[in-house]
Amino acid sequence: MLFNSLEFPVFLAIVALAHFLLVPRTAERARKVVLLVASYAFYASWNPFFVLLLAFSTGLDFGVALALARSRSPLPRRLLVLLSVVVNLGLLGFFKYGSFFTESVLGITGTSLPEGSLLLSLTLPVGISFYTFQTLSYTIDVYRGRQEPTRSALDFALYVSFFPQLVAGPIVRAGEFLPQLVGRSTCAEDVSEGFARIGVGLVKKVVLADTLAMYVNRVFEMPVLHSGPEVLLSLYAFSFQAYFDFSGYSDIAIGLGRIFGVRLPENFDHPYRATSIREFWQRWHITLSTWLRDYLYISLGGNRRGRVATLANLFITMVLGGLWHGAGWGFVLWGAYQGVMLGVHRIWLWAVGDDYGPRTPVWLRQLVTFQLLAAGWILFRSPSLDVARELVSRLAVPGFRWNLQTQQVCAILALALALHFGTRAREVGTRLLRTPGWVQGVAYALAVLLIYLSSGRTGEFIYFQF
Repeated sequence: MLFNSLEFPVFLAIVALAHFLLVPRTAERARKVVLLVASYAFYASWNPFFVLLLAFSTGLDFGVALALARSRSPLPRRLLVLLSVVVNLGLLGFFKYGSFFTESVLGITGTSLPEGSLLLSLTLPVGISFYTFQTLSYTIDVYRGRQEPTRSALDFALYVSFFPQLVAGPIVRAGEFLPQLVGRSTCAEDVSEGFARIGVGLVKKVVLADTLAMYVNRVFEMPVLHSGPEVLLSLYAFSFQAYFDFSGYSDIAIGLGRIFGVRLPENFDHPYRATSIREFWQRWHITLSTWLRDYLYISLGGNRRGRVATLANLFITMVLGGLWHGAGWGFVLWGAYQGVMLGVHRIWLWAVGDDYGPRTPVWLRQLVTFQLLAAGWILFRSPSLDVARELVSRLAVPGFRWNLQTQQVCAILALALALHFGTRAREVGTRLLRTPGWVQGVAYALAVLLIYLSSGRTGEFIYFQF
């Protein structure tokens, strides 16, 4: 069940009806049960079997955290947190990377497995990367003494499975989420602002991202049919497709959370306004970037062990961050590319003390940063390294077809630039809230109509595969 599907508004209406009307406002526990049941039903709509996997991870880390609270001896505490890390990452590695590593080893050794082998036909549980990181952050924070373990299995289960952000984030820390379940309530303003944010997210996904996707898919599926300027246009288009697709999902998730009285963290802050690669990662997928910083980069030693170790830690963090995005060598190389750029940026700062030089205008810094990022998207988006190589080779081919589709893409990119560097998208929702009630009702009805009209061409959110 997708947020941009025809089924989801019906699902949301049923959950909201049960949560707000059928259960008394004072029955806080019953309202949590409604949301928990709805979250598990939402997840089961993809594959009922994987609900068991979600429940297992939830039970494991709930128990580990309670055991950590009871234990005062260093060795048992280390073993407990190690159990959480090994089991969670083991499940993630088996389902997400089992086929990838098996095929890589088979390719190197020249051997093969029988057709239909389990290791070659694993189904990826949707959202496993996101909820695994959430439960791991909880047990690690409890181990470090930064988080008190919750005694409520219901609250923890809802934290792990909360359907607005279950399958593609934002990645929420327990310290942000659990306190909101105590005395949680929703006012009319929360509901109104939540729906406004959902509307913004739907427009980003259905109107902008999916329109750009049609051209991007065409170029990446048949690169030999396209010239260098067309390949370059597709890279710019994918840069904004990825942004509008994922930030659109985050907007919808944040809006849904707001409706049910939960404030989820912001995940994007106009990333292409960044004047350096480092700033880009402070603006893009913020909850993942901060997770990698707090639980991987700092754990490796961060910048505390000298400059060479700092560069190595940056590189390792970004390679593993790339691998987190998908089981493929393209993602690994994309992460390595980001790691190298961050390392070069750090060396430059050590030597010069400024990103580009004090007199370099902001717009030029942003332009150079964007070009570097767009080049990296080749590795991220290409279905294989062969396709990536072909796309790079096509960049030298002259010619450009100025047809209806390229005109449409250029128009959408112009609109994307205006939205990104001009009016903030969130302000559109704020302005909607100041309009009369009937105007808001018409706007929400148009959003539902938009889903209906685009149901034949809109696709999954990009980050569902991660």
